[in-house]
Amino acid sequence: MSRNRAFTLIELLVVIAIIAILAAILFPVFSQARESARVSSCLSNMKQIGLAIRMYSQDYDEQLPIRRYCPPGGCIASWKHVLHPYIKNWDLFRCPTNPLSRTFDDTGGLDWNNDGRIDEEWYVPGIQKTYRSYFLYHAFFKSSSPVGSSDWWAGLNYSEISFPYPANTLIVGEHKDVFVDYGPWMAFSPSKGPNAWGAAGSNFGARHRGSDKAANLVYLDGHTKWTTWDAVCTHDNPDGTNKWGYAKDANGRVIIGGMDLTWLDTMCSTYRQNVAAGLVD
Repeated sequence: MSRNRAFTLIELLVVIAIIAILAAILFPVFSQARESARVSSCLSNMKQIGLAIRMYSQDYDEQLPIRRYCPPGGCIASWKHVLHPYIKNWDLFRCPTNPLSRTFDDTGGLDWNNDGRIDEEWYVPGIQKTYRSYFLYHAFFKSSSPVGSSDWWAGLNYSEISFPYPANTLIVGEHKDVFVDYGPWMAFSPSKGPNAWGAAGSNFGARHRGSDKAANLVYLDGHTKWTTWDAVCTHDNPDGTNKWGYAKDANGRVIIGGMDLTWLDTMCSTYRQNVAAGLVD
């Protein structure tokens, strides 16, 4: 007469231990694969944005979109609204790996006190609200308007021909801040330490693979590339400019049209300081 043999407690514990070991090995692999897919999705989004900028420029005599359109009475569009007819998909302006991609940018109002309440509305009621993930770099100092004029500061008359090295000049990047526009004048907030910018870490970047030392960038010629922030700050164009489009003189200053604009170098200087202090993941 046969009798079924049950598992002993030791055998069950061994099986459970084997499953736990396999899970510990495989879960990080699955997580990395998912993150790689998200990075690819963000890169694809940005390629579409780069193509839209190229099409917009061709339609408007090589003029580039400005950061936001604000006639008297309130802003009526940001650069995302301007490019939407070329893209026709609002979700392309969101990166799934960005920890703040579910949070409105400045189209949803500004909470200056960080108390969860909107203190100021820039846009007219009914405007399509968009989310954080990508910024437009609006290099006002490349305007063809007279240096120091209100149009120059506003970045009007801003076109592709202002940049002699479009393949090495960025136009769109990844960030987590509220503003639809950004630039090298913004300080790089560290991902840890007393000056960390919230739980999400740095204001620049998208925390790809848990790091803010690199990000996807759209360049003026339309191509997209994974680029370290340190490389963005390197003055490697033939005219001495970096990927932000400005150059330093022999004294480390940025002088444009006789004006001292050294504060344009804020992002690069603070990034390197924070990396040296071990505050950037």
